[in-house]
Amino acid sequence: MPMEIDDSALARKLRDWSTRPEIMAHNWAPRLFWRAAPDTPYGYPRVAPSELEVYFATLLGEPSEYRAQLDRTHAGRGAFLAANARRHELPLFSPHPASGDAG
Repeated sequence: MPMEIDDSALARKLRDWSTRPEIMAHNWAPRLFWRAAPDTPYGYPRVAPSELEVYFATLLGEPSEYRAQLDRTHAGRGAFLAANARRHELPLFSPHPASGDAG
């Protein structure tokens, strides 16, 4: 069964951000963060989209919608991801529970 494309607002934002020069300069293949779907490498996320949003937002100098929430619900996870981005370190992201990559 082919994987469908996540077309949520957050997924669209992440796909758009991933094509910006600041992100593309890292030479990350989309398969690092997404499972491919037919005709596109941007299918369903492999990693928690909220975590990727915090990381990309920091790299781009954009405000993050999820950093404060991750800090509250996951003991400072948002600050940790932002710090990784500022140090140009790729963290181990939490897997997306429905990606098939968890566990």
